[in-house]
Amino acid sequence: MVMNPPSELKGAFAPRPVDASKRTVGTVTVVGGSGHYIHAPVIAGLGARAAGAGLVQLVVPDASRIAAGALVPEATFTKLVSTCVPPKADVMVVGMGLGVGVNTELLVSRLLSGSCGRFVIDADALSVLAGWYGKRDGYDPAAGQELVLTPHEGEAARLLGWKREKVSEDRRAAALEIADRYGATVVLKGAHTLVVSRDGSRIYENTTGNPCMALGGMGDLLAGVLGARWAYIKADPFVAAASSVWLHGAASDALVDAGGDPSIAATASMVGSLRVKLDGFARH
Repeated sequence: MVMNPPSELKGAFAPRPVDASKRTVGTVTVVGGSGHYIHAPVIAGLGARAAGAGLVQLVVPDASRIAAGALVPEATFTKLVSTCVPPKADVMVVGMGLGVGVNTELLVSRLLSGSCGRFVIDADALSVLAGWYGKRDGYDPAAGQELVLTPHEGEAARLLGWKREKVSEDRRAAALEIADRYGATVVLKGAHTLVVSRDGSRIYENTTGNPCMALGGMGDLLAGVLGARWAYIKADPFVAAASSVWLHGAASDALVDAGGDPSIAATASMVGSLRVKLDGFARH
């Protein structure tokens, strides 16, 4: 089991300063959920809280309120509609469980069009981007806008207009092409998740994680973790993404090594393991 991050990522886990406040350690807004996927954004909120976000702001449908209140009671709540205005944050995490349709397209368009800020784009928001730009020249982020895209292989194929088999055959080439087309840091999920910087000059191949992570909700949890770590680091999306992927896998490795139940790894057990690992870094 990997206990400590690789040397190039150690700076990503600096202890909190003694004068930290909930605002200075990072605010994260999570935008997601639908009638069919009511808990996906709540899992992302759990990941953000476990990974150290000082304030988690959930923009979710009414159907998510019970789970949000029970599992992330510290979070604020805004009702998700296509015309809502999500609260400002250091990082906005968008897409988990939104579903694909006109309302999702309207919402994603409103959030990204001309907006500055940091965005983690996941799940159904990736499908919207793929529908708009997947077979064209790509997306040019607005001035002051930074993106991290978190596709699995199927989503990567849609973003590129490729067949999934082509992505699987050369994951590195696919991740580099997405970064170039969309002007984004890319997290290509899967065994040995790849993280590629926006300009393609840095590539991190993750070595933590295990087959028990092949479980619904794992991607939602990672999106929340990434949002929190980026909100804390504030500057470098590549380091934030790579360290989040490492942490996510290392927490699962610790859980499985201890004999934990992988059937609940995406929620309670994984959240507990994430917090234990981060608490360990904070004491050193």
